[in-house]
Amino acid sequence: MATGARSRKLEIPGEEAQNIFTLKEMADGLRIRNFIDQNSPRQAVIIGAGYISLEVAEALWDRGVETTLLYRGKFPYSGLEPEVGPIIVKELEDHGVRYRGEVQPRFFEGDGKKARQLVTDQGSFPADLFFIGVGVLPNTEIAREAGIMIGKSGGIQVNSLMQTSDPLIWAAGDCCEKLHLVTGHPQLVPLGDVANKEGRVAGENAVGGRAEFHGIVGAASVKVFDLQIGMVGINEAQARKMGFPVITQVVEGTSRAAIFPGTRPNLLKIVADRSSGRLLGGNWVGWDGEAIKINTLAVAVHQKMTLEAISRLDLAYTPPFSPVWDPLLIAANLLKRQVGGNRREA
Repeated sequence: MATGARSRKLEIPGEEAQNIFTLKEMADGLRIRNFIDQNSPRQAVIIGAGYISLEVAEALWDRGVETTLLYRGKFPYSGLEPEVGPIIVKELEDHGVRYRGEVQPRFFEGDGKKARQLVTDQGSFPADLFFIGVGVLPNTEIAREAGIMIGKSGGIQVNSLMQTSDPLIWAAGDCCEKLHLVTGHPQLVPLGDVANKEGRVAGENAVGGRAEFHGIVGAASVKVFDLQIGMVGINEAQARKMGFPVITQVVEGTSRAAIFPGTRPNLLKIVADRSSGRLLGGNWVGWDGEAIKINTLAVAVHQKMTLEAISRLDLAYTPPFSPVWDPLLIAANLLKRQVGGNRREA
């Protein structure tokens, strides 16, 4: 079973208007592009501020459409650390995208075929084009009809072989759960690279092989205009909710050696378990390769490395690509001083 997922709806009146769009498949993108080509919209409203919505905001800006981004939370992308939020908002606004946080949609007003404005608890937002990006729902209807177990996350329950509760049926992709290696709990992660890896395992096992998919660490990255954002593991709020004794460190560093042309500021925040020193997650944001640098943290989180071990890593230094002291080494060295004992949490 590789039935995928579908875009989540707001479930509010007027949502079926012809100028309201979601984006999950290539056909959705073509519909949006054709609408813009044929109608030349001047204003757009995006509801939601996850990575798809942020990318759509940039795409609409590139087409010359005045865009407003609305979100239920204070800052975009709920899984990110609060320190990253203001940086994203500034990047959006520097490029002319209006951002409004803590907004709850109520209904769309229009003539039935075309929505004219979105009414919210913070007022009305008129537009010619509306985009809804509030997540996805796994397509589990066939699995439910077959009596296959559905997990607490809402996705199809699978083991490391990608077998469902019926050992002769495998599942892969956005329709099924993935084990998070930091939390130890299954969750939904609708990402193409994860689906691809799962599909390879399910396919091999379905024809008699024995491959395993052991889980994820939540590594992801997104580009917002010139800004690059990378994330992995769990954030501070999630770690505290799960009962970890949390310590954190924020480092504001540079992307390259300070003397080298093109050096830009960046911000790294890491989260660790104070009792063990294990790295639990991190966010890295900047304008010069941070979306790729997050992969170093992904390896560390996957291998359950401690701050002490990370602080000893031999990371490459060369002025065009990195400073003498990589921000990750600085963060690990600072934070490892808080491991153990009764030191005050950051």
